Amino acid sequence: MPLSTQSQADDEQYVLVASLDNARNLSNILKAITFKDHAIFTATPNGLKVTVEDSKCLQANAFIQAEIFQEYTIKEDLVGFQINLTVLLDCLNIFGGSTVPGVSTALRMCYRGYGYPLTLFLEEAGVVTVVYIWKLWKCPL
Repeated sequence: MPLSTQSQADDEQYVLVASLDNARNLSNILKAITFKDHAIFTATPNGLKVTVEDSKCLQANAFIQAEIFQEYTIKEDLVGFQINLTVLLDCLNIFGGSTVPGVSTALRMCYRGYGYPLTLFLEEAGVVTVVYIWKLWKCPL
């Protein structure tokens, strides 16, 4: 798969790298907690926590354990950012969410830190798309 051939030198610039063979798994989890546009992503060595909140009176959380990812690398104890969840879901489904057996969209999600975009490398059937999601807000962690 082309995503796995990315050089290790490229990974050194990121504080968070998470890879999945099937982006649909992440997409389905995020859809389940999507009731507001923005979500807070908190990455720890144990995994990725996604929180959606409405006026501090309603909250939904999803926790994806590090073991679920084929690759999960974090260089800090805690990495957090807020992102537009609707935009992220649209990007994860950029290939249309194929239902053909044996065809899935691979995902490599990378984050360099505050001031940088969330970078998604998506690959399906040999076609690779790179998506940069800007307008990340730093989370008060």
